[in-house]
Amino acid sequence: MADVVTSTLVTGGAKGIGAAIARAVVAEGGRVVVADVDDHAGAALAVELGSAATYVHCDVTQESDVAAAVDAAAALGSLGAVFANAGVVGVTGRIEDHVLEDYRRTLDLLLTSVFLTVKHAVRVMRPVRRGAIVCTGSVASVRGGLGPHAYTAAKHGVKGLVESVAVDIGRDGLTINAVAPGGAVTSLAAGLMGDPDDLETPYARLAAASSSGLPTTAADVAQAALFLARAPRINGACLVVDGGDGVLGTAARGSHYP
Repeated sequence: MADVVTSTLVTGGAKGIGAAIARAVVAEGGRVVVADVDDHAGAALAVELGSAATYVHCDVTQESDVAAAVDAAAALGSLGAVFANAGVVGVTGRIEDHVLEDYRRTLDLLLTSVFLTVKHAVRVMRPVRRGAIVCTGSVASVRGGLGPHAYTAAKHGVKGLVESVAVDIGRDGLTINAVAPGGAVTSLAAGLMGDPDDLETPYARLAAASSSGLPTTAADVAQAALFLARAPRINGACLVVDGGDGVLGTAARGSHYP
């Protein structure tokens, strides 16, 4: 069983869901390495969280950066959990209009980055036979039509990677799972709606589209991620966090993405 109140790594940790995970870890007395390419936001979050947090610059498409970030978290003490959270929306639009390089870049940011993070987390965790890995998927990991094409392909890949690696590491005392948020109120969603700093617009729009009248927040997803990191007998799972919208069919109302 992973103890997330030790040291953790959160990729894409400067904003949104990643920042919410970092705040939740520190609130429970843990230590966290926030890894991101947004140096300003990442450093500001580390200052906010105090001595329990460290910021490192990390391009998650570069293996050397990812390896260094994992090692930095491990250096803080026993590496309890790694949250492979970094991501973007990526290339959008009709499939026939996709540029190959944009498609490849999207998969690198959303899927190859997860592979690299998982690879190096296991490198550190397997020898000590403890640790949990939680990857940020999406409702687009389990259903089509809820995100752009490349995004959906990559998020399906995250789910498949989690299931495959779970078989590889289960006998070594490690777990790996995916948390799959529905449309969440983050700067990423806000950017799709026009202004990444305006969280009120996505809050209102996602609340209106939800069966419960409430949107999924970054804090909601963070709590689900920490739950998976602590669950010793959950391995290879994909936990959807959407307030039940998918079960109730409300996700079929349409994509939140252009």
